[in-house]
Amino acid sequence: MMRVGIVGGGPAGLTLAATLRREATKAAPFEITVLERGSANRDQGNGWDLSKTAQEALARAGVDVPAVQRRGSDTARLFNVTDTARPDVCMRWPNSLAKLGLKKDQVLEMLNPETSRNKIIRRLIAAATHSDGGSGSVTVRHDCNVSTARRTNDGRGVEILGRNGDSYGTYDVVVDASGIASRLRHCRFSEAADAFYTGRTIVQGIVSSPEKSWHPWLTSRLGEGSMAVAGPAPSGTGIEQWMAQRYGAALEDQHTNINLWCFTEGPNDIPSLLKLEGLHGTSSDKEVVKATMDYCVQRLSHEDWPEMYRDAFRAAESIRVLPVFMHPMSELAFAHVVPDSEDLSVISIGDALHALPPWSGTSGNYALTDATELATALLKLREGTEGTCTQEQIAAVLREQEAAFLKRADGPRERCMQVRKISERVAKEMNLRDFSWEDLFLGTEAKDRSWFDLKSLFVIGFVRGMTFLNRLENYGINPPKHEASAAAAAEPATQQSRT
Repeated sequence: MMRVGIVGGGPAGLTLAATLRREATKAAPFEITVLERGSANRDQGNGWDLSKTAQEALARAGVDVPAVQRRGSDTARLFNVTDTARPDVCMRWPNSLAKLGLKKDQVLEMLNPETSRNKIIRRLIAAATHSDGGSGSVTVRHDCNVSTARRTNDGRGVEILGRNGDSYGTYDVVVDASGIASRLRHCRFSEAADAFYTGRTIVQGIVSSPEKSWHPWLTSRLGEGSMAVAGPAPSGTGIEQWMAQRYGAALEDQHTNINLWCFTEGPNDIPSLLKLEGLHGTSSDKEVVKATMDYCVQRLSHEDWPEMYRDAFRAAESIRVLPVFMHPMSELAFAHVVPDSEDLSVISIGDALHALPPWSGTSGNYALTDATELATALLKLREGTEGTCTQEQIAAVLREQEAAFLKRADGPRERCMQVRKISERVAKEMNLRDFSWEDLFLGTEAKDRSWFDLKSLFVIGFVRGMTFLNRLENYGINPPKHEASAAAAAEPATQQSRT
């Protein structure tokens, strides 16, 4: 029986646990313990757009993927605040292409429905702990504050320790899936390879039902997916980006995140300004919510922003403030490996190993890919050693997987660094007339791109082609779903004057 300790009960850790338990043989079972620092009933927040590989990983772990996805959420409309009658960009698979027999997944990896993280976790726990098929056991423990891991004195395992020095058990393999706040990363990499602040902080409000509190014109543009609007900063120089996204899997679940992306010198600048130092996760305290949303409203104080955008923030019922960090390139991580840790049977996966910012579009997907590939490697190891293997054999497999996971994240990491540079200039210096969503996608301004840059030309051509085809279908926008007064239901005057 191989003992596996997984620190972190999020989608990646639970995907690994469920896959190992479901696919283990009676001759080589796993005894798996998942240690999660959060409580069992805490809100897990929004999910993400699952790639094909991530969907396959969840399905392999026993999750019915369509059941955790929001139907119709594979749409994003990006607007300029001075003309929100027509989006500058509409990323939605047009009906005209579907009628021709073209499927979205035949053309591109993106544009998948958003998911409910809560549902993903609940279904993974059920798949991991149910005894149908497979072999071994999975125990999920909550409220476990892990601090570190260390090799046992006899060298035959790894012990996981809590913050008070208490033991959470000894294992043959320890997998760190605890995210960017990992306490175990330093078992393999020194502080010199720690995550660094990207300069961006997300200020987020959570609204349970925009249909009940937002202008109906806004909810019709949001639809079941995502919406972003670019408009001037209070001074007129610099761009604010107002963003909203649905994330409940069921259509009757109308929960929506509304965000501003703010550039600051340090990760604590906004928490300090709002007196939110020490806040982790979500807060529904009325004073905290009001102070945070007032901050967002102030950032939208330029006259070009219609009141409905500020009112959308005022309708928030809870908030999060999320400074965004990411890890350095793999070369730096390999240069700062902890001495004598090569043969330690500890591996980090997902954001604990190679955190990427939300704008990478790959962070959660890479975490699930790490989990399913590590499961394959451990299952293969067990089969190849007839159910028994040494710490040296285990560590060798972990090091091979670790290197592959780190290097895979380098491509999107490099692009994220490039996008960050132009995003900061957009936020601090650019005027709205010079703003382009395409520049943000590519990480370069049009004036700096060459006509021989075929990749950029393809991306621009594809985005414009998709937007044009969607224009013929009114961008997939449906009329408001609920009744309102004639004044409220009418298109905002500031928009009518520009259409």
